[in-house]
Amino acid sequence: MERNFRARGGEIDIVGRQGDVLVFVEVRYREEEEFGAPEETVGFPKRRKIAAAAREYIGKIPPASWKEARFDVVAIVGTGPGAVIRHYPAAFDAKGKIL
Repeated sequence: MERNFRARGGEIDIVGRQGDVLVFVEVRYREEEEFGAPEETVGFPKRRKIAAAAREYIGKIPPASWKEARFDVVAIVGTGPGAVIRHYPAAFDAKGKIL
């Protein structure tokens, strides 16, 4: 639905929809995991900023256009055909707590 939604509180990389569910996606990339996995960089402060931006996004769309919302994380390691992509649906809640 939208890419790089910017709000006062933060930014959302991807806003998508799965049926009646709004999906707010944080995408993280690293060339290699020598210094840790990309998903490990989505700390509590970042999750809180994403949730704040999601609240602002939800305030701008009709309430009847969605029933639920969730926060996903997508981690990408490497490039090209050898890249590894990991998807974590419902990775955290609106308060930024890991589920």
